[in-house]
Amino acid sequence: MSVSVNICRTILRERRRMGITQEALAAHLGVSKAAVSKWELGQNLPDVSLLPRIAALFSITLDELFDWRDELTEEESAALYAEVYALGEKDLPAARERLRALATEHYSDANLLLMFASLLTVWADGMATPFNPADEQNGASDTAALAEEALALADRALEVATDPSVLFLAQQQKATTLFQAGRYEEAVSLLEPLAKRQDASTAVMLLVSSYRKTDRTNDALDLLQAERLRAASFVLSSLMQEVGIRGDAAFARAAGKAAETVFDALDMGSVNPWHPISMALEEAEALRRAGKQSDAVGALGRAVDAAKTASVPSPALSESPLYDRLVDKLDPARSGEAWAEHKARQADETATLMGQALVATVESPEWRQFAGDDPRYREVVAAARRLMGKEADGRIR
Repeated sequence: MSVSVNICRTILRERRRMGITQEALAAHLGVSKAAVSKWELGQNLPDVSLLPRIAALFSITLDELFDWRDELTEEESAALYAEVYALGEKDLPAARERLRALATEHYSDANLLLMFASLLTVWADGMATPFNPADEQNGASDTAALAEEALALADRALEVATDPSVLFLAQQQKATTLFQAGRYEEAVSLLEPLAKRQDASTAVMLLVSSYRKTDRTNDALDLLQAERLRAASFVLSSLMQEVGIRGDAAFARAAGKAAETVFDALDMGSVNPWHPISMALEEAEALRRAGKQSDAVGALGRAVDAAKTASVPSPALSESPLYDRLVDKLDPARSGEAWAEHKARQADETATLMGQALVATVESPEWRQFAGDDPRYREVVAAARRLMGKEADGRIR
């Protein structure tokens, strides 16, 4: 953990906020302009006797003037998150108390606060974990309380964050919590400015070209692969979303083919092995609602086939030349052993949940009524049951 006291940054920020020149501040405090300049550059600190006068001038407390921050390392934050997550699977009230204590202790660490806000949002949505369900009588009130705690932490992260990327993540996390709490209009208000920002693709490619001109080849390659992964993920997600929104049979078929092509061509199996299952299910549902029995059953069968080959963990990114530069960045072990174990356990949980969702869909009353007399549908049901009966070898069970 690194501890920093940012008096210099506070003086610079508050002086500019009030529109005061360095000369005016120096005159008010009875020091030289050079002294103020050195404070703001971090080359020197004000005499302790001046601190109350500086805080009074800026109408802030001494704590705010000091802007004290304890910043955990990535590994330390990951370990704390994994600890609270694991505790939540066994004892949600105890996990909530531990989370509150840690959030209070590290109330100026925006990254950790966002991680905890995300976890609270997960708990609010699924109440602890799918394997530790909520008390049915208290579920609704607990859900609301968890969401409010998550929003409070996101707001605090917005207050203390100075990095633009962290501010963006804080806004995004707050919007996620609002959405899952059913506060859709508030989520829209927060998300619209983020979604309507100037497209960054031109700036990214210009930066890549600038890296090349300055012999920073490694930086150029890292940026290109990161953007390729982001763009591919967006394309796949957008196709799946639109299938669900439109419910149009022709579009569902076209989107399904397009998604399969993008998934294979851009080696996305090494990143998200579950997408083909979700995409095929979304396509199957759209075709079922459109009354296209043959095509719908075919899509349902593809979902089961995709589940047979979806491995846990997914193939290493290093196996794909398209993302070989990202192997270290995306390796959970870089954030410590506790985080790597947490991510492995989370992958197993995802596999189980995907299998359960698949079988629940295949055997649902809607599908039985729609295609119960189709021999191919009965084969899909049998295949899904066999799949869930698998005991090991890293596949959905």
